[in-house]
Amino acid sequence: MSSVAATVAAAAARLRAAGFASDDADRDAAVMARGVLGWSLADWLSHRHKDAHAEFVARLDALVSRRTTGEPVAYLLGTREFYGRDFIVQPGVLIPRPETELLIDAALAWVRAVGARTVVDVGAGTGCVGITLALEHPGLSVMATDCSPDALAVARRNAAILAASSVEWRLADLLDDIQEPVDLVVSNPPYVPESDRPSLPPDVRNFEPALALFGGPDGLDVVRRLIPAAHARLAPGGALMMEVGIHQSPVVTRLLQDAGFSEITWQPDLQQIPRVVTAKKSLIPRQRREKTSRRH
Repeated sequence: MSSVAATVAAAAARLRAAGFASDDADRDAAVMARGVLGWSLADWLSHRHKDAHAEFVARLDALVSRRTTGEPVAYLLGTREFYGRDFIVQPGVLIPRPETELLIDAALAWVRAVGARTVVDVGAGTGCVGITLALEHPGLSVMATDCSPDALAVARRNAAILAASSVEWRLADLLDDIQEPVDLVVSNPPYVPESDRPSLPPDVRNFEPALALFGGPDGLDVVRRLIPAAHARLAPGGALMMEVGIHQSPVVTRLLQDAGFSEITWQPDLQQIPRVVTAKKSLIPRQRREKTSRRH
């Protein structure tokens, strides 16, 4: 009987033969094996030389077969870790990315600094952003919107599993169902330009929902609608925080300024790409600021 490690090595070899890079094949095979076994990384390091039982071999073989077609590992296993918690994911819902954890860090820092009480997560998807904010900052009133009933169903399941019962879910386009003023709007909107579609990895391009990925010719169609909508819903002194893509920060900065936002700051990701933007709504209405400036 082969060991677990030998079985995983054979699975990685199959992935390499299917065209996967060596490091990606090794990583994916190990992650799928741990998912089948329910092992942590520590379990893997301690027990990988144990005998591989037939059921494990068969289940891993089936996952590898699906992975060779490009199906994402997160969909194969049904979960993805985000901010230290496992979230259910399934086809039709965007897979959480590490970059979005920067949005959480920025939002939590801002909430704690100003004592914000209400936040709306626009484009909830799996619910990872809204749920994480609610769990990391108990007492924060969190609403989350999405235009996809399927996505909201997944988000509600995650909220139930992770005991985030305080999050309020709304089926709506952007902020259409939000009437009351809020302190913070956070969003990971679709921002990939359509022209980038051919260059995306096949597991992203062919399996993840286009609605959650692509934002028109320059990637900013949804962002252009979200910025003025957020400005209208935010209370004076409130803030909008968004994740955006490479080369988009100059245009997004101008859009925010044109909508009346100020104190615009950018947080880079690990590749030094401006990734998360924070923009504040002035305490003084725009019309009053303009009248005051004309007097002077």
